[in-house]
Amino acid sequence: MRECDCSSGQPLESCCGPYLDGIEAPDASRLMRARYAAFVLSTKRGADEKALREKAYVYLQKTLHSSQPEALIPLSQYRALLEKNGKTARYRGLDILDADGPDAQGVYRVLFRVQMYNAGKDASFVELSSFASEKGGLRYVAGALMPAGAFKDLHVSTIAEVVKLMAEG
Repeated sequence: MRECDCSSGQPLESCCGPYLDGIEAPDASRLMRARYAAFVLSTKRGADEKALREKAYVYLQKTLHSSQPEALIPLSQYRALLEKNGKTARYRGLDILDADGPDAQGVYRVLFRVQMYNAGKDASFVELSSFASEKGGLRYVAGALMPAGAFKDLHVSTIAEVVKLMAEG
């Protein structure tokens, strides 16, 4: 049984697998976990993982909000973008730090940390992602990134703290 790549420690089949198969995630945190798992799966190069890679490509594009340009391009082009960017990426873990929403505009937010390497260098980051309802589920709208090291030095761990910090410049 394959462990889910979202860092939950649960089997893929009972964790993010159903979302990759088309079931809508019940909340923004689960959607973020499933998108992370899909990014990890999109970097797998084994012949036996081809079907999972394809599910990952489809899922990642499907869960983009229509305001994202990548949501509107053919899947073959989106797949090529992911393959190019994923060749040197090695994901090491996901931590969901905080989540809230919906706000008055219907936006959900998730603050998370990704540990990863790209071309052998630490490329870990923290992102504050926003999601909105569209086409029967939550969709990724946008994200504000910061290097994980800089985030750690700031001693913040909630969405409210990050938003305040971003507003201060």
